[in-house]
Amino acid sequence: MNDGVKINKRRLKSAVLLIMLALLLASAGGCSKDSQKNGEIDIQELASGMQDLIDSDKMIRSENPSRSLKRFFGLNTADYEDVVIYSPASSMDVSEMMIIKLSDKAQIESVEAAIESRISAQTESFGGYAPEQCALLEDYIVRISDDIVFYAVADNSEELRNAFLDGH
Repeated sequence: MNDGVKINKRRLKSAVLLIMLALLLASAGGCSKDSQKNGEIDIQELASGMQDLIDSDKMIRSENPSRSLKRFFGLNTADYEDVVIYSPASSMDVSEMMIIKLSDKAQIESVEAAIESRISAQTESFGGYAPEQCALLEDYIVRISDDIVFYAVADNSEELRNAFLDGH
């Protein structure tokens, strides 16, 4: 009778250990998924967190980023995961900011080329009569962090860049 009790205790211990191991593995797998989701950056939230640094007299958030991206940069929003654009509030200003979440890191070159093209066009447009705007264009900022491209032309581009880096 004692042998039967010992065997049942062993089986019970084994079963408890297997259940504990299964629970441990399940919880570790859950943490991994959560950390991946938490590691992804929501650029809409990132841009909203930068709102206090945006001078609304100089630039405004585009209500139609698809149209703005195409018009100003020649790019299509369908090619990217997400896009936020702040465009000049006036045709006499060059202040703007863009944050693009890439679908693929291979898109970096085309986004950089589009930014350079935009800077060239703006410099040509403002070159003859707005030296202060051209100075802003000369100091434009592009930062690439993981799968996100940040671009800014503004009086406070450094502050915007720092907010981007802090939020990212």
